Amino acid sequence: MGSLERRHSHRFPDLEYEKGYSDDDSTISSARLSQAQDSKKLLLVFAGLVVFGSLNAVFGKLQAVPMYNYPNFLNLFGVALYVPICFSYIIPVAKFGLLNNAISPEQLALTKRPFAIMGFLDCMASLMQVFASVYLPGPLLVLLPQAAIPISMILSGYLLGQKYRAFQYVGAVIVLSGIVVVLEPMISHRHAADFVCVAIDVDRDCSICQVEMNEEMCLSHRLDIGGDELSLLFESQRDSLWANMFSNATGDDDEGQPICSWTSSSASYSEELLMLIWSCVMILSCIPMTLSSIYKEIALGDELDLDPIYMNGWIAIFQLFFSLLLAIPAGFASSPPISPMDLPRNMYQGMLCYLGIGTIDTGCHPDSSCALHAALFVNLSLLLNCIYTLCMMYILKFGSASLLYLALTAMVPIGNLAFALPFMPQTTTFHVSDLLGLGVIMSGLVLYRFADQKKEVNDIEVVSVEEQRTAALQEPLLLTGQACDV
Repeated sequence: MGSLERRHSHRFPDLEYEKGYSDDDSTISSARLSQAQDSKKLLLVFAGLVVFGSLNAVFGKLQAVPMYNYPNFLNLFGVALYVPICFSYIIPVAKFGLLNNAISPEQLALTKRPFAIMGFLDCMASLMQVFASVYLPGPLLVLLPQAAIPISMILSGYLLGQKYRAFQYVGAVIVLSGIVVVLEPMISHRHAADFVCVAIDVDRDCSICQVEMNEEMCLSHRLDIGGDELSLLFESQRDSLWANMFSNATGDDDEGQPICSWTSSSASYSEELLMLIWSCVMILSCIPMTLSSIYKEIALGDELDLDPIYMNGWIAIFQLFFSLLLAIPAGFASSPPISPMDLPRNMYQGMLCYLGIGTIDTGCHPDSSCALHAALFVNLSLLLNCIYTLCMMYILKFGSASLLYLALTAMVPIGNLAFALPFMPQTTTFHVSDLLGLGVIMSGLVLYRFADQKKEVNDIEVVSVEEQRTAALQEPLLLTGQACDV
């Protein structure tokens, strides 16, 4: 009995210890469960960032397809819509102190001069990107903004004295090499066809002739001698597949003069030159985009944690103001150029196209897609832009810049190759140089963003959240038309 009592007496402390351990274990389990839930939520947001970011890049181009004749309207509409969206949050939060006084009196008292400068820089970046998105094929809109990496390294090094590792310099050089690979066919014209189908009367027949890829089909389009009724039919249904089929079926050598000419492709070199110019514009748009982020760090610093929507709302006001001023010179960059006297009419026609009413039925780019796609693509682009920005803000707040870099890297091949899908409007045919350029740029991105990660961890470098956000904002974010600071 004594031995049994002693055994029991020895177990009592053990039972107390086990009970205490059980409480700690329960606390640890709860913490682990909460951490697992947060990780799962972060993973879902990461996946959403990749998906919505890729779709944002795709619809940045798709919205420009039906709105080809109205880049000024497309730019102003996006910025103007962003202002009431932001201030529908800013006004109640600032007035009633909502969300734990997210917009404090100190923020309200800040001078608006930094917002005006950032608004001007964002205006320049947005204007250049929107116009480039109209005249460039979709894959280039994904690849060319990666030039922001070497550009941001140069500007940050000069203005902020920021230092980079050797791997990052090598990665930036590789990215630039990939961009050269992508642009080389435009310079050498080696992908250009030997002959192209050109309309004799461009205003009347361009949309019919430009789609033909061989001589037989090109010359099959003819005018019926004395057939005024047939001409009127084509005048009203020029962009209809049925009109083309009817024209082909009735095309006979004895029935009239051809409306198209099968011409040497040297006549189309001007189009490739124009595409090369807009490619340079897209690359140069990274300069004001990067300067805006750098100026934010210089002017605002980290002494005041600004509400991002409050900051973006005021930036959008100034961006809209400068966009209105620059709409006149930007009109001359349109194709065809828009004079200051014709600008109000062009803006009105752009609004009609957005509402589904096409007004231009001549030339190479008639308003044939306004009714079906204009409002849908423009609205989806704006919605995806907002969702993309929110996902990015969440990743930066609860994740890390490295996680954001991983998402941005994944978006590049997804967004680029999406334009080759057969159901895409204006499906892009990829050449070997396109895939090679994509591979080179991807290798440069991976090297720049991830090759030195292990060394950074071993060196135990402590990087503040603000520094991570600043570095992340100098990355190409695949945003077209609305640069956002988060």
